[in-house]
Amino acid sequence: MLCIDTLRAAQNNELDAVAQVITHLETRIDHLSRSAARRIAPRAGEAQARYSEEFAQHARVVAWEVLGRFSDTTVEAFELLAYTSMEAALRDAVRTERNGGAGVSHDAMKVFAAMVEAAEGDTFEAAKLAQTLPPKGRRLSAERAEACRLAWQGPVSLDMPTTSGDATDNATLADFLAHNDPEPEGEIRPKTGHGAALEALRVLERYAGVVVQRQTPGQFAANLPALVDALEETIRLPRDPQTRRYVLDAMGVLAAAVSTATDGDLTADLREVDDERRDERSAKHGRVHAVLDSMGAAQRDVLSNSFGIRDAADFGWGDDGDLTGLAAHLGMTYGNAKVHRSKARRSFGKRYVAATRLENPALADGLALAAEAQMAQAGRK
Repeated sequence: MLCIDTLRAAQNNELDAVAQVITHLETRIDHLSRSAARRIAPRAGEAQARYSEEFAQHARVVAWEVLGRFSDTTVEAFELLAYTSMEAALRDAVRTERNGGAGVSHDAMKVFAAMVEAAEGDTFEAAKLAQTLPPKGRRLSAERAEACRLAWQGPVSLDMPTTSGDATDNATLADFLAHNDPEPEGEIRPKTGHGAALEALRVLERYAGVVVQRQTPGQFAANLPALVDALEETIRLPRDPQTRRYVLDAMGVLAAAVSTATDGDLTADLREVDDERRDERSAKHGRVHAVLDSMGAAQRDVLSNSFGIRDAADFGWGDDGDLTGLAAHLGMTYGNAKVHRSKARRSFGKRYVAATRLENPALADGLALAAEAQMAQAGRK
């Protein structure tokens, strides 16, 4: 059985200890790699076995990397960090493997993957969360979220029959998707800054019919956030996969320009500790409110009134909280209030960690560990 001394020896690159750690994790590695392989090759066979072995090797490398950053004092904490890290890495590997021609940018799929985690695997719920939960500049439009959902589910064979009960109809999916669209004439050329945004607009004009009035660089930078918000709500994606990729990549360039155009008015050498703290508090408040807005009304009300968020009543939490008063205030039975509060806390934790991961993965890993520990000790209160 693995002990903390063996972990410390493995961190000192003692090969026997490293081998013991990997052996200890092997059962979990096998489970995760097989599960990942089935998402690409659902049927048992040579392809699934090959993917399973590749993913298992990838998971072992991740486990070895986890040793380098593990700083806790218990085997249980290491196991949790290793399991979550391997699971996240294999999700990324699956996404990379099957998203080569899906017409969705890597950044969009990264956002969607975080939302799948928040939605506990429900891809339809993840598509909804992706439109509201991520920070501004990284939210997906309804069309991009749907494209990500379809890409996440994996490819469908073009030879799949599409008969509707008519035995004489032998059409396939490929027959319905056949088209003669002209080849796109170009794509986004590598540029940076203002030039990249202008190039993205030219691509959108060519392939999506978007026309933007000429503006000075200052006017363009000031109006870009509102422009991106409007485009994400109204733009129609082309049916052609290659053209659709150009449009999505152009939207990604504009979204990236928004996220870097409003980093703050102070230059780095003029910013003080208080400025950083204010920014951090503002970001945290924004994430809290975004997560609450993404939850159901009952769970949102329970949490808001348990902590006094948004001028709601503060009935407290845990042993010192007034659950009876909370239930009466919200018109619930005591049992319903207790159930809603427990589920709301768990759901909020998952969604908050997923939203944080988009901006600070290291912080998200720490929050996930803390949330798991707290739920194990006091999740029923």
